[in-house]
Amino acid sequence: MDIRFRVWIEKGGNHVAGKGGVAILKAIEEEGSISAASKKLGMSYRYVWGYIKKMEEVIGKVVESEKGGSGGGKTVLTEKGREIVRLYEFYESIVKKLASGDFERVEVRDGKVTPEVQDGEYVLIKL
Repeated sequence: MDIRFRVWIEKGGNHVAGKGGVAILKAIEEEGSISAASKKLGMSYRYVWGYIKKMEEVIGKVVESEKGGSGGGKTVLTEKGREIVRLYEFYESIVKKLASGDFERVEVRDGKVTPEVQDGEYVLIKL
C-alpha cells in the first residue's frame, strides 16, 4: 500500500501554488524568461502567464520582467516568488518524511507544524 499526498500553498483560502506552480517559478528562475520556461515545461505561454497572474492576484508580484536591448529581456523571481518555492519545498519535504516514517516524532503546536528560519533555511520548531 502506498501513501499519496499533494502539497499546495494558500493565502486566505485562495490557491497560490502547488507542484505545477512551483515548477513554473523554478523554470522561470532557471531559464530567465517566461517563454523559455513554458517551452521547457511543455506548457503554453498563455497558460504560464495566466498562472502567474492568478498567483499575483493573491500574493502580489512573483516575477519581474526587464525589457532588454539587442540581447532581449529577462524575467526573474521576486523575493515573494523565491519564498513560494522555499515554502513549498520545505513543506513537501516534511510530508514526504512523514509518509516514509523518517520522523520518530513530529512536534505540533496548536494543531500545526510551524517553521522557523535559521541561517536562511526553514526548520521545524522544537517545542
